[in-house]
Parts: sequence; structure tokens; C-alpha cells
Amino acid sequence: MTKILQLIGILGGLIPLVLTLIKQFETPGFGAEKKQVILDTVASFYDSLEITFVTKEKLLGIVSGFIDIAVTFFNLVGWFKKSNPTPNT
Repeated sequence: MTKILQLIGILGGLIPLVLTLIKQFETPGFGAEKKQVILDTVASFYDSLEITFVTKEKLLGIVSGFIDIAVTFFNLVGWFKKSNPTPNT
């Protein structure tokens, strides 16, 4: 039971961070790359916090699923607009 409460606590802290990162990195296109940057950020937090009650892979799997759900929601409500990616020049 303690591990579940710890996981809920860490997710409670990560969810606002992940939502902020999703919004900050939003530009049309490059979805996989943006998702990977967010996952890399969460992985670095995992390493720096020395979390031991859940594996990094499990936590990243949960966060990955949450990112997919959040982005789908943002697309459905029209917060994100789909368009062609703009290449950097």
C-alpha cells in the first residue's frame, strides 16, 4: 500500500510538469520528437530524485500513456491545431 501511495504522490507532482511541457513544446508536427523530449526530462528527474519504489521504465510507461491521453484531449478540444510541420531554416 505504501508503494501505491508513493507512486500517486510522484504522479501528482509529475502531471502538472508534463502538462506544462506539452504546452511549451507545442508546435505543429514532430510529435514523436516532442514526446521523447518530455520523457527524457522525466527520466532525468527520476535519476536526480533517486526514486526506488518504481522502476524508471514503469514510470516512463505511465507518463507516456498520460502524454498520449493529454495530447488527444488537447487536439479534441481544439487547443492544438494540426498543420504541416515548419522546418527550421
